Amino acid sequence: MVVFGKQVVLHMLKNHPDKLQELYLAKDIDPKTFSLLRSAKAPILRLDFKKAQALAKGGNHQGFLAKVAPPTLSDLATLKTYDRLLVLCGLSDMGNVGALFRSVAALGFEGVVIDRPLPFEGLVRASLGAIYGVPFCVCSNLLDAICELKGAGVVCCGAHLEGEDVRFVDFAPRLALFLGAEGEGLSAKIIKKMDGLLHITMQGAKNSLNVSVAGAIIMDRARK
Repeated sequence: MVVFGKQVVLHMLKNHPDKLQELYLAKDIDPKTFSLLRSAKAPILRLDFKKAQALAKGGNHQGFLAKVAPPTLSDLATLKTYDRLLVLCGLSDMGNVGALFRSVAALGFEGVVIDRPLPFEGLVRASLGAIYGVPFCVCSNLLDAICELKGAGVVCCGAHLEGEDVRFVDFAPRLALFLGAEGEGLSAKIIKKMDGLLHITMQGAKNSLNVSVAGAIIMDRARK
């Protein structure tokens, strides 16, 4: 599995060096950065531009690429024992999903449930490697997952325009926050199974936020 981009590779080097299997350089770099790369104890290979473009599948690699170990999937049986979970329902934009993984890591949430397999290469890059530090699992049937979470004593709340203002919510000790797909939100079936709905009250004419921004705000409000 290959990821690319200077900041992605350097972030992996700093936070998850054990996941780096090979490093690829497609341009000359300064001695200080090269010394940092050598500290990973992973082989460093030189690539020509054509080969680098092929590995990055045409993406902007900035001359930095790395072969990395794939993240390890967890399972719902493990995640349902945690106190703060994020559940992503139908999200497909890799930038949003990656940003949410970073917010989970930064804001005290403990795991992520997604409802579909997503390409690990994109998730590693979009999350700047945060996906390696956040337990996550794939549950294709979220309705069953909701029942299992509730059975474990987890309160399930969804983000929705008609929900309660998050500024005044007394969050449960054990919480799963459900976020719906970009533009569509949560499905009616999932909304029906929620223990509560949450809303971010805003000023001005805008009545919605990007899902990754909204998720970060609610997670921050729900910090224990």
